[in-house]
Amino acid sequence: MPKKQKNKRKEALKIPEWMECTWRRKPCGKDSCPICGRINKYREKHITKGENPDDMEFVLKDMGNILKETLNLVKKDAKRLGIDITNIKDIQEPPDPEKFPLCNTVLKWRDNVYSLIENRELPPWAYTEAADDLFWYANTLCAKTYRQLCNKWQIQKGDKHGYSDYKYTKYVLRECFDIIQKSLSELIPIGAEDKMKLMIISDSALKLKKKVLKI
Repeated sequence: MPKKQKNKRKEALKIPEWMECTWRRKPCGKDSCPICGRINKYREKHITKGENPDDMEFVLKDMGNILKETLNLVKKDAKRLGIDITNIKDIQEPPDPEKFPLCNTVLKWRDNVYSLIENRELPPWAYTEAADDLFWYANTLCAKTYRQLCNKWQIQKGDKHGYSDYKYTKYVLRECFDIIQKSLSELIPIGAEDKMKLMIISDSALKLKKKVLKI
């Protein structure tokens, strides 16, 4: 899809630019970004102290702090957009992922993607940028499909809090499918012995797209 059309799709949602960095494989990395800037800040702090910023103990602690700070940003943007989240605690707990048949379908598709590289020596195509995108967004697709099903579930229960997120998540899902298809179109010609499997995964992704975007 042309970049201009994608930008129009995003702008129509009135969602802050930094939200992209919460799910894209390659965030902007800018210090001015509310997400990347915080990550950079915490990394620099650890490096100054002689600590490894990639140590899981620090990563988990830092992510907890970043999530708290991000929540405050979400509240501010919700106020700017006129979304009332004062009664957010009253929202009912949605069902677990396995209660949604579509979640199970997407997870099975994701497992088929990862079966291409499990229990074997990695093929040359698996070291490409296209492969990195395929595996990253296959996981993202699982998480965002469940989120969208929860959004719809809450809306059907009368909770209006999830409607704004419903619109944004639909945009994210569409982007994920676009990136996945682009990745597969690049991998199939170079996939050698995995070419047929990649073609099957591509075909099933197109069928899955129709179901997921109907949520």
